[in-house]
Amino acid sequence: MISELDSFLKMTRKDILSGSGTISHEQALKKAHAEYDKYMQKHLTTAEQDYLDVLNKEIEEIDK
Repeated sequence: MISELDSFLKMTRKDILSGSGTISHEQALKKAHAEYDKYMQKHLTTAEQDYLDVLNKEIEEIDK
């Protein structure tokens, strides 16, 4: 299956990543969530931001 995908990507002249990468899955998830949070901060309504603030406070209390 992987070789078929590689062949397809070569045929369409798309780059193929080689190697296992340099960051862990956990680090990639943290980065993705942080970038998404930054994006959403610029695009939330006031009501949505207030709702998220309340949820974050509740999560912090649960984690204690």
